[in-house]
Amino acid sequence: MLNICVIGLGQIGGSLGLALKDKSLKNCYYIIGIDRKQATLNTALKLKAADEVSLSLHSAKNADIVVICTPVDTIVPLYKQLSNIVNKNTIVTDAGSVKYFIEKGIKDFLKKSNGISFVGSHPMAGREKNGIFSADANIFKNANVIITCSIKQSLKSETLVAQMWKDAGANIVKMPAKKHDELVAFTSHLPHVIAFLLNKIYKKTKKRNPQIDMLTAGSFKSMTRVAASSADMWAPIFTANSQNIEKYLDKFIKELSAFKQNLKNKQKVKKKILKMQE
Repeated sequence: MLNICVIGLGQIGGSLGLALKDKSLKNCYYIIGIDRKQATLNTALKLKAADEVSLSLHSAKNADIVVICTPVDTIVPLYKQLSNIVNKNTIVTDAGSVKYFIEKGIKDFLKKSNGISFVGSHPMAGREKNGIFSADANIFKNANVIITCSIKQSLKSETLVAQMWKDAGANIVKMPAKKHDELVAFTSHLPHVIAFLLNKIYKKTKKRNPQIDMLTAGSFKSMTRVAASSADMWAPIFTANSQNIEKYLDKFIKELSAFKQNLKNKQKVKKKILKMQE
């Protein structure tokens, strides 16, 4: 049995706990949940997303794998703290949506101090709802988990982390951190920016035209669904991956501008739409 310590029992952390406690795994994992809020810990126990819970990082001391499921700007500081708590064989991994920023921070730390094994990972899963109550044991089923690096460790560490995600239901994809950040800026980060901005315009419009809700259907709801995502989580992601996001924002703005210029010409608009559908 492996001792897995999950730090941050929100949707992803809670879902990982639930997935690894699935009966089909026959008690392969013992889950220690750590969070800042006692109410969250109590809920994790009730949902059986953890076997034991704690407010203290020191409860990770004897973990085989520590999974950090907190905002990306907290991952490197937590790694530094854990390096002074856990034993030398402990593996630390994460669920952060930005990877190079984290890798660089850990490598800079290792140049000056002793650290522990780190395997960067990012599950391509999640919904717009937040917190432990949105946890779902099936959220990783057939989802891709990107593993981007292994710092100061053996192949065994990467294999153990990959197997943990596989047991949670995921597929493993290996990719360099820089490539991951460039691509996820387009597939995930840019759509969230657009959703947040659309939602902002919607709220301003609703103040002048309350009847707008009678005219919102599937397309609008699909476009703005993720606008309910946590600002505490997404603000650090946007900041950490700003260069890649800016690149795709510039491309998007250029396409918007070109579309706007042809908006009054039916044939040109049709041509553009068909071109986009190729």
